[in-house]
Amino acid sequence: MKALFIILFTFYSYGSFAQTAYEKAMSEALQLWEAGNSTEAAAKLERIAAAEKTQWLPAYYQALILITESFRVEDATQRTQLLQRGNTIITQKRTVGASSEWLVLEALALTSELAADPMNLGQKLSPKIINTYQQAVKADSENPRAIAGLAEFQIQTKKFMGGNSDKEYKDLQKALSLYENDQHRELFYPTWGRDRAEAMIQKQP
Repeated sequence: MKALFIILFTFYSYGSFAQTAYEKAMSEALQLWEAGNSTEAAAKLERIAAAEKTQWLPAYYQALILITESFRVEDATQRTQLLQRGNTIITQKRTVGASSEWLVLEALALTSELAADPMNLGQKLSPKIINTYQQAVKADSENPRAIAGLAEFQIQTKKFMGGNSDKEYKDLQKALSLYENDQHRELFYPTWGRDRAEAMIQKQP
């Protein structure tokens, strides 16, 4: 079941011309992550967050790395540690930056916890995950990661519980349209998730 929740990421490439020290450091950290050096990237982002206290994105990406890495580990203790670290960052930083994006991370963390033991945790965590994604959509109705995350989770749930997913696939199409027309101007603003939404649509029955 864990494979169902693997998240794919797409990053913009940032050139070095006229970059500030913050922009250069962020570019390097995200390039490390894209290259598969997750531990090193997370550590660098932690240092950036400590130095750039008015910036929310270094902490956001550090939490995102920790949470997405938790999906990949087999060891229960290591997974728990990664999720605890990610959730601590969310708790500390969620009032700074885009609340919808932080809520998406919270939902992802809950999903990773669920994926580790779906038989025992499904009834407890599924409503929390859906509610958290719904809060994310309410906070920003044009956040494609919130819309697609909620749709995917509900599709996967209905595969096991039964139910029609036509609405959820329409929501995925809406998310793709929002990815196409993203108007955020903040450098390094989250852009990930499009590939995953496209893959889900291709699997539509």
